Amino acid sequence: MDQQPPLTPAPLPTIFVSIAAYRDSECPATLRDLFAKARHPQRVTAGVLWQVIPGEDDDCLAVPAAHAERVRGLQVDARESRGACWARSRVQQALWNNEDYFLQIDSHSRFCQDWDERFIELLGQCPSGKPVLSTYPVSYTPPDQLGKPHITFLHGRHFDAVGVLSMLAGTIPLAATPARPMPSALVSAGCLFGQGAMVREVPYDPNLYFQGEEISMAVRLWTHGFDPYTPNAVLLYHDYSNRGRPRHWSDHQDWGDLSRRATARVRHLLGIAPSTDPEVLQDLDRYGLGSQRSLAAYQQFADLDFQRQIIGIRAREGKFPPHPPLDQERTVLQSCFATIDQNNAWQNSETRSGSGSTLAATVALRAQLPAIWHSLGITILADAGCGDLNWLQPISDTLTLYLGFDVVEEIIQRNRTLFGHRLNHFFNRADICRQTLPRTDAVLCRHCLTHLPNDLVTQALEQFRCSGARYLLATTYLNGTNRAITPGDWRPVNLTAPPFSLPEPMLLLPDGAPDSTCHLGIWSLDRSDYRP
Repeated sequence: MDQQPPLTPAPLPTIFVSIAAYRDSECPATLRDLFAKARHPQRVTAGVLWQVIPGEDDDCLAVPAAHAERVRGLQVDARESRGACWARSRVQQALWNNEDYFLQIDSHSRFCQDWDERFIELLGQCPSGKPVLSTYPVSYTPPDQLGKPHITFLHGRHFDAVGVLSMLAGTIPLAATPARPMPSALVSAGCLFGQGAMVREVPYDPNLYFQGEEISMAVRLWTHGFDPYTPNAVLLYHDYSNRGRPRHWSDHQDWGDLSRRATARVRHLLGIAPSTDPEVLQDLDRYGLGSQRSLAAYQQFADLDFQRQIIGIRAREGKFPPHPPLDQERTVLQSCFATIDQNNAWQNSETRSGSGSTLAATVALRAQLPAIWHSLGITILADAGCGDLNWLQPISDTLTLYLGFDVVEEIIQRNRTLFGHRLNHFFNRADICRQTLPRTDAVLCRHCLTHLPNDLVTQALEQFRCSGARYLLATTYLNGTNRAITPGDWRPVNLTAPPFSLPEPMLLLPDGAPDSTCHLGIWSLDRSDYRP
């Protein structure tokens, strides 16, 4: 009988550990601990960017001899450094070699035993195709006095003087350790672990300095489809003390200029204050937001409002709901009617407000509508097709009462979870084609009627009239064809043309590309000639 050859064990997945070290004498001890505590040090590669002053910082450069071949290093003169984010980017660009997993830490860190196995194990427990583990690690005091272990999680603290979110670490006693990693909307730069795809898809932005580094990375990851989670175990320790070690801003007189440009970049990226400065905007196509989810959707999920600098209850407490599936984030048709074929989703990557809209048009509408509501005396609004309230929520608090209606029960439940803390917001399931909405000052129906066949549009328009509202705000195309469609299809609807033949609207607001005929029309429902 022939002998079978012995089975070759599968190779271990590899881990790359990114370390940007600025004149840090703790870096050698961090490297020693990294390899000493790994269960499988042979699968770990450390990539270190040493930013040192030659002849002054020799104590920062030592590498553990037993694992010297597992360290990829790059040394630069600290006087040429442009800050932490620049350094982290250099590590990714010059030293990362497509390892299976990527861990970013600070150069003053300590590890738990078997950290490599534990990080991979916990990442696998996250119910996501693109999970990321991140938190502020537990503290330690050099050389090796580890702090009392507890579970740490990130939550919002306040918006600083330039409108950038500042974060803190909350704690959970080990006795109350959650069974699985917890959903989060925030990430830490000193403990960031995920699959290698994270580096390929969301590379570190070298144009940032320090302020805004973490919140911008959290938003970029989430909009690219990555889901942050808080580890439900102590995996890493961090030295938060000063120790008198040099800081980049203490060595560089031009740090203020670097910081101001970087802060302007973060404010532009997060929609706080758009910039036209070429230096601020350089390479944003590579280091900008993703198209898997929108910035507005992130703010809804995280319970943050960057423009108005509001930290909601979830963000303040660090308690976040499960991450929404990406297919729901890309599909808007299901928010119009229950019979939608989701494969027909238009999946416009620029905005989820409608296939004919653009992000610029959405921003313009948000700027115009509060004043229009005020001039018309609209304080109570029925949103007929509220979807996930993505585009409207930055201004919905300017109303006395916002009533959101949708035919999809899951969306209503989600909105209640995300916005139930706003005392003037209420959500209910309703079929706008067959049910009369409660009486309000106005009915808003943006980019929903474009997906309904003509007979259902006629029914919806009649229901709006019967509601007793004084105004209708609805999407209309000046050259729309009103061709016959099946539910879930799309065509440019013209509400002033047959078979609807509404009167000319009292106001038309552009709601598309500059050359588009798409508008948000405003009609008076009190007019006798309004009769669909």
